[in-house]
Amino acid sequence: MVAPSDPNGIIKAHAPTSHEHTIDNWGFVFGGMVNRRVLLFVALVGGAFFAVLVGAFLLVRFGGHNVHADNSAGFVRAAEMDGPALTAAIRRNDVRSVLRLVGTDGPDAESYAEERATCERLGVPHFVAKMAATRAPYRSEMARVFEVLDMIDADRNLQPVLIHCSAGSDRTGLVSVIWMHDYRGQPLAEARKQLAWAPYMHVSFGEARHMGEFLDRYEAFLAANPGKWMNIQQWTKLHYFEEKPGREAGPWHDGRVYRP
Repeated sequence: MVAPSDPNGIIKAHAPTSHEHTIDNWGFVFGGMVNRRVLLFVALVGGAFFAVLVGAFLLVRFGGHNVHADNSAGFVRAAEMDGPALTAAIRRNDVRSVLRLVGTDGPDAESYAEERATCERLGVPHFVAKMAATRAPYRSEMARVFEVLDMIDADRNLQPVLIHCSAGSDRTGLVSVIWMHDYRGQPLAEARKQLAWAPYMHVSFGEARHMGEFLDRYEAFLAANPGKWMNIQQWTKLHYFEEKPGREAGPWHDGRVYRP
């Protein structure tokens, strides 16, 4: 509303002769100028906070090495690193083996060569189980992942293992969930925290959502078959079918696709 004129001369010289007021939900009256300043302040603070948040995300996910060690579980998770950074991470965490989830050819050939040379120089066994972060994992890819994890789990001399993909957030997160659940006996709800925004910078939308959806399918199977509990490896072998086009389902496939 607009204040009436000032017949008693209360408004001092040079002051505006009218004022815009608004009434908030509690019944208090605030001037329009105050509201605009408050909104501007909130916008500036909110924008600054958002910028800091985005900057931190980009720095950790793409600019840093995203290294997280769990000595009790015998593994370290990280992003892809160059030779000097990988050397430092291996020595700092007493790493005994490295599992690479990134490819070895094309644009990945150079980083693979440097990584392998670094591991050979340090005497650390190096394994490759290529996965994609932009789609659901293929069954054949998961078979290789389990093959390597079985080997590492059976040999204490290969632990702790350093598991990494490009950013250390999505593919690394999925394999870390599997390691903690299948090989360290952690409840799935707890193990799934390896696929989290903080501190690993995993995002559950966009192309990266496929990592979480793989686990959603596993949980859907358990919910639909309460009397047939099995771990992720057993479920993948018996009930999961996502494969390269042209490959037919094997005799292990029960014909059902389990989805949440």
